[in-house]
Amino acid sequence: MKKILTIKIYIVFSFFMIVSLSLFSQGLVENDLTTNQVLVKKWNDLKMSLDLRASSIYDTISLDTVKGFLDDFSYNSPYPDSSLWLDNQVFINRGYAKSPISVGAATFDGLNEKGYPYDFFVSSTSSSSADSLTSKPINLLNYINNGSPVNYLVSDSLYFSFYYQPQGLGNAPDLNDSLVLEFIAPGISSWKHIWSEKGSSLGVTDSSWKLVMVPIKDIQYLKKGFQFRFRNYATVSGNLDHWNIDYVYLNKFRTMADTIFEDVAFVYSTPSLLKTYSAMPWKHYNSTFMKTAYSNTIRNNYSIAKNGSFIYKIYDAAGIQVNTTYSGGNDNIDPFVPSGYFGNPAFVAPALNFTIPPLTDTTNYTIECILSTNPDKHKKNDTIRHKQEFLNSYSYDDGSAESAFGLSTLNAQMAEKFTSTIADTLRCIDIYFNPLLTNANLYAFSLNVWNDNGGSPGTAIYTSDTVMRPMYAQAGQDQFTHYYLYPPLYLNASTFYIGFTQKTTQFLNVGVDKNTNTQDKMFYNVTGAWNNSPFAGSLMMHPVFGIADYYAGIDSPDSKNKNTISVYPNPANDKLYINFNSDNGSEKITYSIIDLYGRAVLENKFGRAEYIDISSLAEGVYFIRIVDEMQVSTNKFIKVN
Repeated sequence: MKKILTIKIYIVFSFFMIVSLSLFSQGLVENDLTTNQVLVKKWNDLKMSLDLRASSIYDTISLDTVKGFLDDFSYNSPYPDSSLWLDNQVFINRGYAKSPISVGAATFDGLNEKGYPYDFFVSSTSSSSADSLTSKPINLLNYINNGSPVNYLVSDSLYFSFYYQPQGLGNAPDLNDSLVLEFIAPGISSWKHIWSEKGSSLGVTDSSWKLVMVPIKDIQYLKKGFQFRFRNYATVSGNLDHWNIDYVYLNKFRTMADTIFEDVAFVYSTPSLLKTYSAMPWKHYNSTFMKTAYSNTIRNNYSIAKNGSFIYKIYDAAGIQVNTTYSGGNDNIDPFVPSGYFGNPAFVAPALNFTIPPLTDTTNYTIECILSTNPDKHKKNDTIRHKQEFLNSYSYDDGSAESAFGLSTLNAQMAEKFTSTIADTLRCIDIYFNPLLTNANLYAFSLNVWNDNGGSPGTAIYTSDTVMRPMYAQAGQDQFTHYYLYPPLYLNASTFYIGFTQKTTQFLNVGVDKNTNTQDKMFYNVTGAWNNSPFAGSLMMHPVFGIADYYAGIDSPDSKNKNTISVYPNPANDKLYINFNSDNGSEKITYSIIDLYGRAVLENKFGRAEYIDISSLAEGVYFIRIVDEMQVSTNKFIKVN
């Protein structure tokens, strides 16, 4: 179904070229992602810090005497745990799996460890080897009392197990795709096929997982250096054909009936502390936005009730605890099968015993939730944290995209609804466009802000005077692009809508978070009438407010300081000179030149008597933000050839 109803996009890394089917629609369409911007950003962050994550060294690990080899992927790194795995290719996340066994899962797709497709040009109907998840060599030698190594015996009853789920909240693998399990050991020349499953899809309300139990009875595997690996076959041109795996477990003295685990775990990440938004501007916050009760999802994977306790703590930006530690007391947590998720409100809907005080600047608070049961097979999934940020923008999404929504009609419009609490200046709109093209001249839009008309977008109160293009974060530093309003838009406390009018019949796909659902806040217009989105999720568009100092290229309308720095000539050709209208200031000046897309295209320091070489800039309108020790000044200039 995916390859009929959705676009396949192929990216050339330095130039975006579209090699896909054209899909014509008169309504909103849900499309596949082409990259994984979490991995793109992580890889580039590691590269910039000279701390690239290399494959683990080939040392042999032993089975833990109690836990064996166990990974439930409950850690926050997007890459697999290097103490257990050799590969970087699968995506460790808390967003793609539906109702995981415990918080976090490993997701297989058509992207490499950098977050980009393995092959930009393969057929949209092809299926080839994609991700691998390979264990480090494991010592399957036993040791007798005198310390001499002997092979494990079949009677030691070694079993390997894991849970898997096709699609999850992502893209369904097709019938010609598959998930594969393979074994190898010293003395075996190549990987041996053990198990595989053909692609399939989940129903809208289906969140089931399947457990695979594999006895290790063949003595050729009972050696020091045994390994297993998962592989998927997928279309390797995009973020496609998803498989999720969870709770990978290898240990001795198991049986085919050993399908339950003495483990009580959180299932999802902690949600926002706010009632409506995932984040909001610090100046707009007041205590009415704070939830009165929090929410968690807890699952007992054991066959009998487990007695446990629950607490949470809240910390400010400095790491100081600001609340009295909340305790939900103790209770028996019934098994998930057959009772379902644990329902005690003191654990899963605790009252918030802290109110964030009036804010005076950007800040954040972190809530830490802790489960305690004893014994418990895996403690790592018993603690979850959420950082609640108060910066300068509103958002509903959790910051990562699992899908994308797009329109393919000329002059079609997409909008997202927000309600501000105070009068403030809207400076820019952040949008995550799913990367899909190279020739950006074919893909254009105008930026819009609308007022409210009875619960849907009304009159456009801002339309950009220049046509804009989807800008994609190829360097991976930020998946959102900042589209500045010029001039900035002063808004009273009100309901308003941000979005765009597209000047193309090609899809301008906006990223969608599928883990939060603000479907009633998403609108589209292709026929002159506004409609709510037919799909669940949250659009990744953010209105950004604040004073000019936060946003290079924009002056605050209520600034009390006049510009004492100007630039000339204007228009300028190859040199831009700085005129200091004051004798004050330092000898070294920092400047940033910003284009109309909000990108810094030149940044440096210079002495007060020097000029700036702008010969490398393309023709167009730019802003220059100049900072010295005494003042900040922003000027607009035009570059000509």
